Amino acid sequence: MIPLIIILLIAGFAVWRIYTQWGKVYEARPPQTDQNAPTPAVQNLENVYSFLFLGIDSEDVKVGRSDSIILAHLNTRLNKVWLLSIPRDTYVHIYGRKGYDKINHAYAYGGVNSSIRTVEYFLDVPVNYYVAFNFNGVKKFVDELGGIEIDVEKDMVFQDRITHKPFRLKKGRQKLNGEQVLNYARYRGDAEGDFARMRRQQQVVKELLNQTTNYRNVLKLNRLLSVMGDNVKTDIPFTLLTTLAAKVPSLTGNDVSTLTLKAAPVSIGGVSYMKVTNQEQKRISELLQRIAVGEDVAVNNEESTKSYIHESTDGVDD
Repeated sequence: MIPLIIILLIAGFAVWRIYTQWGKVYEARPPQTDQNAPTPAVQNLENVYSFLFLGIDSEDVKVGRSDSIILAHLNTRLNKVWLLSIPRDTYVHIYGRKGYDKINHAYAYGGVNSSIRTVEYFLDVPVNYYVAFNFNGVKKFVDELGGIEIDVEKDMVFQDRITHKPFRLKKGRQKLNGEQVLNYARYRGDAEGDFARMRRQQQVVKELLNQTTNYRNVLKLNRLLSVMGDNVKTDIPFTLLTTLAAKVPSLTGNDVSTLTLKAAPVSIGGVSYMKVTNQEQKRISELLQRIAVGEDVAVNNEESTKSYIHESTDGVDD
C-alpha cells in the first residue's frame, strides 16, 4: 500500500510539473470583437479538431511573419490527421484590411487573430486552436529529443544560418540535430522551390510525431516543454492536451495524410505572389469541409506532390 501511495505521489508531482510548464506556453486567443466576421460553411464535428501551426520568422514569437503555415485536422475517432500546407506567398484577402496581400503578412498585421480569420475566410473552414513557434523553438525541441531521424531526399549544400559557413547533407536516412533539421526544412536550392520546402516541412512534422510519441521521449515531456519557453505560444488548454493524449495514444506519422494547395507564381505590381485559382480554392475548401464533418477522406499523397513548380533562389531562405 505504501509503495502505491509513493507511486501516485510521484505521478501527481510529474503531472503538476508538466501542467506548470504548459502554463508558460499557453496564451489565450485575443477576443474577437468584430460582430460581422464571416462564419465558416461548416463546424467541426465533436471528435474533429483543427489546429493552425504558424512558424514565425523572428526571435519574438508574437511578432513577425508566418514563414510556415500548416492547417492540421485531427479526427480522434478515426485516429487520423490531415495536414494542409499553405504557400506563404499565397495571394489572399487579409482579414481586417483592405485589399489583398501575401498570407504570411497576416500575422505581422494583426497577430494570431488576423492569421486565423484570414485562413478561415480563405478556406471556409473553422480553426479551433493555434500553435505559433519560432525556429529557435524547433531547434531546441529537436536537440532535446537527441535529434530526429530524417530520410534526406537529396544531396544538399547549406549555408549555416548563424555562422554562414557551408555544410552538406547526403541523401539517405540519418539523424539530424536541430540546426540541420531547420536547414533541411527551409532549403530552397532546387527547381521546386516553395513546394519542395513545404513537402519537407510535412516530412519533419511526421517524423516529430513518430519520435515524440516514443515512450522514452514521452518521459521527457517536462523537459521538452521547458526548453520551448518563450519560443512557442498556443491556446490549446492543458485539459484538451490530456484528453487528446488519451484518445489517440498510438498516433504516428503513418496516420498522417498531406495536402498542398495548387498555386502558380504571378507578379502583381512588381511583387511576386502565389495565385490560387477559384476552382482550386473551391476544391480544397470542399475537401477540408468533408474532413471537418468527420468523413474519412482518402488523399492521394503522390498526386499532392505535383502542385506547382516555383522558381527558387539558392540555399536557405532568410
